[in-house]
Amino acid sequence: MSDNVYLKSNVIVEPLWNQWYAWSHLISPATAAMYVAHSHLKILESFIAAPQVHASALKNPAMLGGPFINYDASYVGEIQALLEKTKQNQANLLILAQAIQHLNKIIAEEATGYSLEPFYARVPDPLKGYVELVYDANHHPSFRLLEPLLYHNIYYKTASQSIALSLGDVDKRSFVLSTPRLPNVQNLHICLPFCDRRFDQLFKMREQANSYTQIEQAFAIQDKSLFASFFTEILPQKEPQYNGNDVRIRYFGHACILIETQSVSILCDPLISYENPQGLSRYSYANLPETIDYALITHNHQDHVMLETLLQLRYKIKQVIVPKSNKGSLIDPSLKLMLQQIGFSNVREIDELESIILPEGQMIGIPFFGEHGDLDISTKTAYLIQLQGKSILCAADSNNIEPKLYDHLHRLFGNIDVLFIGMECEGAPYTWAYGALLNETVPRKMAQTRRLDGSNAEKAIQLVNQWQPKQVYVYAMGQEPWLSFITSIEYTADSKAIVESDQLVEYCRNQGKMSERLFGRKEIFLNQSLQAMQNLEFKKPITQFLSELGQLDIKLWVEGDKLRCNAPKGRLTPTRKAQLQDRKTEIIQFLTHQTSLTTEQLQADVILDPKIIPPSFTQSLTKPTNILLTGATGFLGAFLLSHLLEQTSASIYCLVRAETVELARQKIKSRLESYLLWNESLSDRIIPIIGDLAKPFLGLSEELFQKLSETIDVIYHNGAWVHHASPYSLLKATNVLGTQEILRLACQTKVKPVHFISTVSVFPPDNNTKVITETDQIEKQAPYGGYAQSKWVAEQLVRLAQKRGLPVSIYRLGPISGDSQTGVFNTNDFLYRLMMGYIQLGSAPFGERMLDIIPVDYAGSAIVYLSQKPESLNQAFHLIHPHPVSSDVLFEELCTWGFSIERIPYEQWYAKLLEIAQDSPDHVLYPLVSLFSPETLEETTKPSLTLKFDYQNTEQGLANSAINCPLIDRSLFNTYLSYLIRSGFLNTPKTSNH
Repeated sequence: MSDNVYLKSNVIVEPLWNQWYAWSHLISPATAAMYVAHSHLKILESFIAAPQVHASALKNPAMLGGPFINYDASYVGEIQALLEKTKQNQANLLILAQAIQHLNKIIAEEATGYSLEPFYARVPDPLKGYVELVYDANHHPSFRLLEPLLYHNIYYKTASQSIALSLGDVDKRSFVLSTPRLPNVQNLHICLPFCDRRFDQLFKMREQANSYTQIEQAFAIQDKSLFASFFTEILPQKEPQYNGNDVRIRYFGHACILIETQSVSILCDPLISYENPQGLSRYSYANLPETIDYALITHNHQDHVMLETLLQLRYKIKQVIVPKSNKGSLIDPSLKLMLQQIGFSNVREIDELESIILPEGQMIGIPFFGEHGDLDISTKTAYLIQLQGKSILCAADSNNIEPKLYDHLHRLFGNIDVLFIGMECEGAPYTWAYGALLNETVPRKMAQTRRLDGSNAEKAIQLVNQWQPKQVYVYAMGQEPWLSFITSIEYTADSKAIVESDQLVEYCRNQGKMSERLFGRKEIFLNQSLQAMQNLEFKKPITQFLSELGQLDIKLWVEGDKLRCNAPKGRLTPTRKAQLQDRKTEIIQFLTHQTSLTTEQLQADVILDPKIIPPSFTQSLTKPTNILLTGATGFLGAFLLSHLLEQTSASIYCLVRAETVELARQKIKSRLESYLLWNESLSDRIIPIIGDLAKPFLGLSEELFQKLSETIDVIYHNGAWVHHASPYSLLKATNVLGTQEILRLACQTKVKPVHFISTVSVFPPDNNTKVITETDQIEKQAPYGGYAQSKWVAEQLVRLAQKRGLPVSIYRLGPISGDSQTGVFNTNDFLYRLMMGYIQLGSAPFGERMLDIIPVDYAGSAIVYLSQKPESLNQAFHLIHPHPVSSDVLFEELCTWGFSIERIPYEQWYAKLLEIAQDSPDHVLYPLVSLFSPETLEETTKPSLTLKFDYQNTEQGLANSAINCPLIDRSLFNTYLSYLIRSGFLNTPKTSNH
């Protein structure tokens, strides 16, 4: 390596204070004292006492931001050492924290409105001369810290500050606010104060080469080999100076936006990602200008005052603008003082409605409500930036809790062009950020009402209507993968913040406004954007867009770095193709994230509404009079309906999605006729109910929902969105939340036993070769694929309801095939398409598949028979074929019929599939392409991945019936092929002997 080098773009820089990730409240002496005493020590002691509790808690995604250390039990010794070191090195701060608490207690209990002068003698010694005792106008006592003085005594120790350097190739870091950084071989700790100018020299080397020898000597590095690994001779990417005539805005992630003209650069809430070519597309340090004229801070929270970024940019920032604080308030320390202490020389406070003149405009401090749990925090401001006659409001996490404020502001400043608004509207209780600074423990119920939250859709829409912006962008959501280490946020499509922001975006677009929830990176040119709005086709939120495609049976999946798609003929219109191409990157990112859901993330959705509690249940000896069936228009659902009509005398209420009752009735009839099941003499017992599993109360009015709950005696919940290529998030509303609404109905007014149709796919393939019994629990490991995951969560909801007293039965089905008597097939069935595909292609891959299909007529009759036996309640049943056979049986029967099927290597056959995916959307195999991959044959024939299921409950339950699972033999395939030819799906081969 030559001596002239650059700092690598993926060198992670973590500022540390006493080995904890440094943020503003750990710099200010009084707040640092309270955090050491009431947060750090408690976390350390808790881990030492029970490290397994911390490990267990962090398996739950909802607990990632909690007070849990992300190390295993082997680190107890190092944590113990840090605890002892903290008690020794921070002894002065612990004394200060104790003094603050003691003074608070004295004046709260004894100061009653009379003069406070006598209390000065009772101020604890560590605080004497550092506080002024005061009343507010209502005679409530408190004290004001002389904060500048606290920085000039034993309470401010720069020796506690250090910088940890490491190389990072991924975005994932453990949550930093509750896990101290322990030294290891990958981290180099440089123990110097943050204000040391040598750091500027180091960080400047990201873009300007310098002497390695000089920088190594400057820091007196001991671990020379590790330090050398942080440098490179490769010339880094360099952002050209912006010379455009327009106002350019770049979104860097979270609340960080860069606003530039030829004459000024403004960086708001600096939080910059490191480069990661393998990760989500983003702007990084390399995309910043050589000089940042103004760095703006909106408020003093960990994700907006990022010392990790600010210290690395200090050398290029001309001026930092911060909101003015409450002078001397413990819970509202001065940002200006803090930044000055860590080496920023030009820091300016801005007050509400104060302005700063800019080239070509000005910036104005705008009042900021919300996000601080009703605490008296002044260090918060939004910024109205006016440049070239355009106005941009960076509102951060402002919560529109008092709309009249913005009426007043609009009267002063008029309409704006662009609004950036944060909508993390389900924030943590305020004690999450401020608990260590509070005098007393806050009741949980109280804390839950005071949250660190931004505007919801209703408030944000009102804000839009008040300011009338032409463009509206949702930001500051903590979504980007490189932010989890500081925000601990992991959204799903159903998270409140996502749902609410989707509503705002949709509202704005319907109003003709350009709107988007930002993610990753975004570049906006104001004049170009405004001119283009007339011809803009606004994008729907990604979840809505994919959901609509799914309803059209357009399947999308990711294969490597490519987006694959298949769709029924005519559905993939030129407009939809253009939309898919335009949103390709966004879709790949969304689907990739969804396919990586962990067991812990899915388990977080196993929460049954606590209001769903069944009344007392007594087993009825009478047959049900009214039955509710969901999914009656599906393949299995139609057979369940037919068997319920034949085996009971009940009226069958069928939940159907349709515009009118008559259309619903016709839909049911048409489906039964197509499956050769229609019986006119029984049709008067079919009662259609227009509804939707994906909606609250099943899409019914509360009145109708209540009436239905009084009418129905038993429920067969078979309905689900079966879409194997769709991610969990798209299926959740129908398959998971729909199941919860069914359970709500089952428990309302009177108990209604629930017969839940599940799938053996809730058990994931693994290396466990033991036989899976009907009593085995499914909670340990989530399966793969969105559909199986949605049934896995739904089945656990059913079990939770059972534990609360609701009688349930669960039927886990294997792959279903056609009717063994008539040969009727579901044309969307895997076996049907595979069999037809072999015939159309004239080829099939070498090797054999084990066929364990169960004919649909057997499945329907078995479920209905078992469900009518009282002893079946609260049991699970595996409906699988007891005698799977080789796929060779199918090929033998195809050969007998005269169909010529050439057996070829799997790779060759898979190549044909890819051709189909690209050129033949009407091919019968087209919908199956996403279910195959180059590894499919190899993986599915591995014995270790073939699960074996016990079916003892099913066998015993059917023992005295005439119901037997038909054999999978040539006779069965003969029945299927006869039906397909008779129905015109296949032509009889010329060489056929039939």
